[in-house]
Amino acid sequence: MRTGTRRHRPQERIITRWLLPAFSGPFVQIANFYILIALLAVCALGGGSSFANVTSLLYVRPVAVIAVVAAVLIPAPANWRMFRAPIILFILFALLIALQLVPLPPAIWTALPGRAPYIAVADLAGAQQPWRPVSLTPDLTMNALVSLVVPGAVLANFVKLRFDQRYAMILIVIALCGLSAILGVAQIAGGPNSPFYFYQRTYAGFPVGFLANRNHHAALLALVFPALRIWTMAASQDRAWVATRRWLALGIGVLILPIILATGSRAGMALATLSILTTFVIFPKNSRNRSAVTSQPRFALVRLIIPALLIALVTLTYIFGRAASIDRLLSLAHIDADFRFRFAPVMLDIIARTFPVGTGFGSFDPLFRQYEPDAILKSTYFNHAHNELIELTIMAGLPGLLLLAGFVTWVVTRMIASLRMGYRADTAQFMGRFGGMAIIVILLASLVDYPLRAPLMAFVFTLGCCWACENRTTGVGTPREQE
Repeated sequence: MRTGTRRHRPQERIITRWLLPAFSGPFVQIANFYILIALLAVCALGGGSSFANVTSLLYVRPVAVIAVVAAVLIPAPANWRMFRAPIILFILFALLIALQLVPLPPAIWTALPGRAPYIAVADLAGAQQPWRPVSLTPDLTMNALVSLVVPGAVLANFVKLRFDQRYAMILIVIALCGLSAILGVAQIAGGPNSPFYFYQRTYAGFPVGFLANRNHHAALLALVFPALRIWTMAASQDRAWVATRRWLALGIGVLILPIILATGSRAGMALATLSILTTFVIFPKNSRNRSAVTSQPRFALVRLIIPALLIALVTLTYIFGRAASIDRLLSLAHIDADFRFRFAPVMLDIIARTFPVGTGFGSFDPLFRQYEPDAILKSTYFNHAHNELIELTIMAGLPGLLLLAGFVTWVVTRMIASLRMGYRADTAQFMGRFGGMAIIVILLASLVDYPLRAPLMAFVFTLGCCWACENRTTGVGTPREQE
């Protein structure tokens, strides 16, 4: 009878070293991990649109509520102290929205800036002013408050994950991006009427993956590059696995990059470029997590081939007419026709009339119609400012800006603390850096669009906030076991 150590094939290594440890253990230790993955799957299938009236929200939000309740009932230990910053910021954000729904007496409400038109209408009608909330659209503000159930579910379950499970979620994000890219290929192949589009209001003919908006899809795919980098940096003494892992990461990156270019998102192309360049800066190649096998000459050759391959890939994508992002970037006509720039004066006028109180979350669309001059009327409507900084200022006024400033300060502080470790950083520090990158990429995307309004993107953003909390004291475990 033959005895000895069984040699695993590469596919088995992926399963046993990444997934099985995270899925293994007593029920209370794995339940929250299963819940997070299930919720992510539900958000991928029905949480890709930012519209409040999408039918799929009828099951996405109830599942998120169930996930919150389950997180509360499962008696697993929770590390509230470690994640206190995003939890506190989340609670403050929810309170800010809720306070906009509290009715105010007429004497106070009529003194708020931007309420003069409504006061004039009531005077003409001879009606008395009732008690009103700060929000001019309470129903839409209530919808904004309810939408927080998805990031709330992520927070409630993530705080109960083990270190290896928090680490394994990076592979889950890589899988999400890969599947979304493959779905995007199927959408392109099927044409504008492809059955693989999940939403009626979408960018037909472009790869949007699990999302309805091509800009949001490009922002999501841009996160795969730092995630792949962390994956390939995990220490290992198995030379065959190190090589296999690197080629797998290269293959995934090669698949996703042309999809980003094909989305037609100029911001997505810029974010992907920034993501790739930043990845190799904040994840140094000679960190202590690097295996000795990576110093071999063949890996030095790979490092030279990768940039050349990326340049060739971009060039071929453009030559074959699939780089819509580059076409739109080079076309001045698209810039001239961009309504987010043409309507900027109107939005600044709204801020001047309603600051510092704001008009209520979710109020942008009906409010913009009130201030929209006849000269810019068109057959379609302008549903968002396509700049979350401007829209937040309109909806939440000074309190919203102060909360945003506190959040940005926390993110910058966490990134600086992690980067100061330099080459001495461990796996937990790299997870923290990846979380910071995810936050920054999505926030930059929010300056020209509104990705966080899609539940799927809100899910990933919340993961980034949780990963950003990682530090050397949280990395208890063996990164080598978690490949």
